[in-house]
Amino acid sequence: MMFMKPWQQATLWILLLSCTPMVAEPAYGQEEEPEDATVSKPNSELTKALEQYVKGLNSNRISERDEAENRIVKLGPNVIDLLPPVSDADSEDLRLRVERIRATLEKEDQVLLTSPSSVDLSGVMTGRDALLKIATMTGNKIRLEGVPNLDKQVTTAFEDTPFWEAFDEVLDQLGLTVAGGDGEDIQLIPQAANTPLRIETAGYSGVFRFEPVMVTKISDLQNPQSSSMMIDLLFSWEPRLSPSLVRFQVESMNIVCDNGEILKPKDNAELEFAPIGGAQMRVGVEVEMPSRQARRIVKWSGLVFATQPGKLASVAFTDLVKAKQKTLSNGMLSVTLEQARKNRGVFEVLIGVSLKATKDSSESVQAWSTLQDVYMFDKDLKRVDNVGWSTTRMNENDIGMSYLFELENGLEGCKFVYRAPGSLNEQEIDFELTDIPLP
Repeated sequence: MMFMKPWQQATLWILLLSCTPMVAEPAYGQEEEPEDATVSKPNSELTKALEQYVKGLNSNRISERDEAENRIVKLGPNVIDLLPPVSDADSEDLRLRVERIRATLEKEDQVLLTSPSSVDLSGVMTGRDALLKIATMTGNKIRLEGVPNLDKQVTTAFEDTPFWEAFDEVLDQLGLTVAGGDGEDIQLIPQAANTPLRIETAGYSGVFRFEPVMVTKISDLQNPQSSSMMIDLLFSWEPRLSPSLVRFQVESMNIVCDNGEILKPKDNAELEFAPIGGAQMRVGVEVEMPSRQARRIVKWSGLVFATQPGKLASVAFTDLVKAKQKTLSNGMLSVTLEQARKNRGVFEVLIGVSLKATKDSSESVQAWSTLQDVYMFDKDLKRVDNVGWSTTRMNENDIGMSYLFELENGLEGCKFVYRAPGSLNEQEIDFELTDIPLP
């Protein structure tokens, strides 16, 4: 069994990757960064209200339990990661109510994760003001420091307009575009001369944006039959999101040229990616070499499968010295504390993580494992991060994990906390691009 330091974890196979959940920031300009409009963070008042209502779920009166359940639901999706875990030791009524609350709130959260943010903005204003207002309305991060042309006036007439379309229209008026780097946040740069407008070249589907950025013909002079064409596609998502898995379904692609030729992908294997940060990725699709008569791709359509992790769910174990084989569940996440013990000069916590399968169990495992946050509170309530971890087993729906901690006073009085997404939202997106010039 090999333990790894945090700097080594980034090189691991994606199924074993562990990282602190990323929280997007709002847009800001050169003068002052506004308050965080991207994520509504639970405040102390919200936490206190939830704690009070959770107590009501244990009331002896059904009417009070019903009222407490309704009040928690009205607090909205922001309290999902604050909901208490349940175990077999809890009453059946409490378990049913907590799971019912979570299901209701996760359904609301799913709408937020899979539906495009909308923009309502009209009037003449500077580009800086327009972008700041769009960022605040949608919760999407747009960095403005050092960006030119922001004092230029733009005209907006957006009414329930999806984020990407409103964003592109403002950029087109400012003569700006987004740098096409892979795995990067939105970085605004001047648009090159004689470049088509962003809103003319892009394809939009929900929270996603598609744009062809490069077409390259590859001629094999020794074996012309092996010649091909590479199309680079910039695939972007709203910066407020963090997709854990993106898979382009190559067999579904339909690429039609202006002379009627249909170009088939050279490789039928799936193009599957696990994004780590940023708001975009660059995808290369190799297709058959078109004839010289083909001048443009008039239509390129296809399907993309994407997973979006929901809000984090927490489980916490106390009395680590005696606790063994204790299981806590929170949403789709179920964690069993198998053992906590001293291991030479450090302390080791062994757990089993079970995931309720979705459409594809392996994809569920991957989505969860990319957004773990595992730590300990010592007896003085000081957070202690793990100093290394390893996997002890990996099955279809179950992962065994071992975490190491340096604790001056041992396990007595400590609390072990495991946080990971409590739900997984899967969606299939269809896209269509038109009028792509060929070299």
